[in-house]
Amino acid sequence: MKTIYKITIMMSLAILGVSCSDDECGYEVTQSIDCPSLGLNIGDACSVNSDGVSNGTVNEFCECIPDFTLISECPGFFKNGDFEITTGDPNTVIDNDIDLATGWGPLWQSGSLADLFDDTTTNYGGGCFVGPTPQSGVFAGMWVENNSNADASATFREGFFNQLNAVISPNTGTYTLSFDYANMSQPCATSNDIKVGVYGVNYDTSTPLPANPTGVGAPSNLDLFGSSNTVYLGEITITSGTTNVYTSVSFSLDTNTLPMPAAGFNHIMISNSHLPFEDFGRMFVGFDNFCLIN
Repeated sequence: MKTIYKITIMMSLAILGVSCSDDECGYEVTQSIDCPSLGLNIGDACSVNSDGVSNGTVNEFCECIPDFTLISECPGFFKNGDFEITTGDPNTVIDNDIDLATGWGPLWQSGSLADLFDDTTTNYGGGCFVGPTPQSGVFAGMWVENNSNADASATFREGFFNQLNAVISPNTGTYTLSFDYANMSQPCATSNDIKVGVYGVNYDTSTPLPANPTGVGAPSNLDLFGSSNTVYLGEITITSGTTNVYTSVSFSLDTNTLPMPAAGFNHIMISNSHLPFEDFGRMFVGFDNFCLIN
């Protein structure tokens, strides 16, 4: 049973124009507050994280329930974050087959696209490439090239993105994004460090993908789907000495401060960073175990 608490407010009859003596000029008016600990009533807007941002609603138990999805176990908001659900054999073709993984797809219409492999793959598209270790089943791979010349050839510009299970909206708190990566091209040649960029994208899957890029940085990742539909979430640096042993990385996303699309984002995009190094670098990188939780 819900308990109703009452706050007593003393009001003066004098302000109502009623003549009375000093001891008669007060009477009690009661106002019901459902949840005195919150200072709110059931159904009122509230702040989930007590940070002043109204992003929840008070329920019948005087709890502030978020107006957004909460997922605390991996892969979280990612669909098929470990790439294990596929619609075909990753070994049927060597490359450009990222769309065989359910929930994943390329960033543009054709040309150089990301790839899908599994532990039985014997041809990674490069004679000196090696698979990531320890073996993890199905995984993605792509070239990552950073070049200070945005108009340099787009041959080695690749990327992929995931359609999330739910929209990530502005002002819904902090999220943690994590994944594993490995340098599959280390036996081929030494490369300078590279940077991988991570982006949130608001994209309607009923519309065509962007046209193929004309350069390694043209158009910018921020402009592929339109700057108003894209938010830069962060980047990681993969050093020249990185091996084919998986490395795990994790970072936080604060939706209260990120300059997000007004409608939020429903895809996570992975590609070369739009913030290039001064020194040219290129690696073929394997990715697995994407996770996004809050």
